[in-house]
Amino acid sequence: MKNPSRVHVRCSFKSTCSSLVFYLCIFFVICSGCDKEEAVVEKALEFKDIISAPAEKQLPEVTAGTSSVEAQQTTPVQTVQISQIPQPTQPVVKPITVQVLYSEGLEYFNQGRFEEAVEAFNKATDMDNTMVDAYKKKALAYSKLGLMNESIISFRKVIELNPNDVEAYLNLGTFYVKRRMTDDAIPMFERYVSMNPNNAMVYYNLGCLYSEKKHMDKAITAYQQALKINPSYADAYYNLGAIYNNKEMFDEAIEVFKKALTLSPKNHEARYNLAFAYNKKGLYDDAVVTCQKLLELDPGNGNAHFLLGDTYNKLGKFKEANEEYDLYKKLIFTQ
Repeated sequence: MKNPSRVHVRCSFKSTCSSLVFYLCIFFVICSGCDKEEAVVEKALEFKDIISAPAEKQLPEVTAGTSSVEAQQTTPVQTVQISQIPQPTQPVVKPITVQVLYSEGLEYFNQGRFEEAVEAFNKATDMDNTMVDAYKKKALAYSKLGLMNESIISFRKVIELNPNDVEAYLNLGTFYVKRRMTDDAIPMFERYVSMNPNNAMVYYNLGCLYSEKKHMDKAITAYQQALKINPSYADAYYNLGAIYNNKEMFDEAIEVFKKALTLSPKNHEARYNLAFAYNKKGLYDDAVVTCQKLLELDPGNGNAHFLLGDTYNKLGKFKEANEEYDLYKKLIFTQ
C-alpha cells in the first residue's frame, strides 16, 4: 500500500508548477503593454517634483507597444531656463554707519547695559575716530563699570578733539580726583572755571585740592569765590574757617564759623573750631559758652572737655579745669 503522504506531496508540487507556468504566461502578456505606461507615470511624477505642475502636461501620450526607451528618444524634453525659476527674495540689509553704532550704544547705555554700550561706542570710534559724542558716552559707560583709567583716556581724547568742551574738563578733573591724581585734577578744574565761572561746587573742590597741596592762599580765594556764588554754602564756610585758624587769622575764622553754624547748627566741628578761635583770640568767656553748648549737644566730645579745661585754666579756674581734664582722660582711655 502506498504512503498517502507521499502521493499528496507529488500532487501538490505538480499543481504548484502548473500554476506557476500559468501565471508566468499571464505576467508576460500583461508586461508587453502595461509596463510601459507604468514607467511613464513614474517619470512624470519625478519631473513634476523637480520643476512644476504645468510641465507634466507637456509629456506626449505613449501608445501601446512602444518601449519606454523609445518613448524617451522620440519625446523631446524641453529645457527650462534658469531665468524662468523665481529667485528667492533677498533680505534688506541696512549699511552699518557710525551713527547707527552710536545710536545702538546710546540705547544700551540708557538701559544700563554698559558693557554692550562700550562695545558699540568702540566700534563707532573705530569707524570714525573724530566722533566726540561717542568718546564722551564711552567714558561715562566706563565709569559706570568702575574703569576709571579707561574713562580718563576717553575724556582726554574728547579734549584733544574739542579743546572747548567745558564739561569734558569737569568730568576729567573729577575722575582724576577719584584716582587721587591731584596734580592732574587741578588744571582741569582751573580750565573749567575759566570757561564757566559760576559753578560754586567746582570752586569748592579747587579749594580742597589747593589745601591738600598746601596752597593755602589759593584755597582761600577758591572758597571765597564759591561763597560769592553761593552764600549758603556751609561746607565752604567751614573749610575757609579751618584755614583761617591754621593761619592764625582768628577774627576771620570767628566770622565764618558763625555763618557756618547759622546754616548748619548741628555741625559740631564748626562749633569746636569757633570755641578754639575764641580761646586763641583771648575771648575766654565766649570760648566757655561755646564749649558748654557743644557738650550739651555732644556730651562725649573729649576735645571739647579738653578745650574747656584749657580755657578755665587761662581764666584761673583751676578746679573746673582739673574736672574737665579728668573727664577728657576718662573719655580717651575708655574708647
